[in-house]
Amino acid sequence: MKMPCVIPGLTQDVCLTIIYNVSSQKVKDSFVSCVNCKEGEACSLAVDFNPVNTDLTIRVPFTLEGELTFTDNFQAFCVTTGMSLAT
Repeated sequence: MKMPCVIPGLTQDVCLTIIYNVSSQKVKDSFVSCVNCKEGEACSLAVDFNPVNTDLTIRVPFTLEGELTFTDNFQAFCVTTGMSLAT
């Protein structure tokens, strides 16, 4: 029986951005973007309000944890094993 190749302990810093319109009381957009710390990128907990269009933008830094598995037929699977607020 062949065993898969498992790479545990992978981490990636990400930034969750949520744009909420206060006037309409609806989420306009939300997305997650990768943060490349080696390139000097950063994501800080922040809240900004635009009084002209009444958009409230919220940014939250997270660290995702996971593991990657390669099977004996070259298929790859990634599993998220944890998520925490980045410090």
